[in-house]
Amino acid sequence: MRIMIILGCPEPPVLIPSFMFLLNMLKNKGHEIIVSANPAALKLIESADPEKHYLKGIGFQPIDEGFKIKAEVDHIFGFAHNDAAVNYIITYKMTHNVDTSAIVFGKEFKDELVQLLTENGVNAQMARAFHNPTPLNVKLKKMFSEF
Repeated sequence: MRIMIILGCPEPPVLIPSFMFLLNMLKNKGHEIIVSANPAALKLIESADPEKHYLKGIGFQPIDEGFKIKAEVDHIFGFAHNDAAVNYIITYKMTHNVDTSAIVFGKEFKDELVQLLTENGVNAQMARAFHNPTPLNVKLKKMFSEF
């Protein structure tokens, strides 16, 4: 399965470690991964794995390019901690027309973001996580146990 992972602003400390956790899990299951992210998130990912142990074979694109060039993917997954990320995920779902899921995370529960995603056909879950990635990683493991 070819999966696109969407990363917005990397302000929350848990975003990059949880992305790396998910990336490792999906690659170990044999999935092909494409990452669509904002420039700061891409730089953090590159800095986290300079020798490309985890990033080997991963496709990358700036997040705005995904609206212009439609990648062939089977599923989209997005990390969301604010309105902008939710809007990107919904727009990607609409432009790519594939099953999409997302995890909403942050210091507090954000029911309105989950509701907005769900109303637009995105399978959305929530995890309360900002500094400690464990709650987010546990939720990711559950979400992708069937992939």
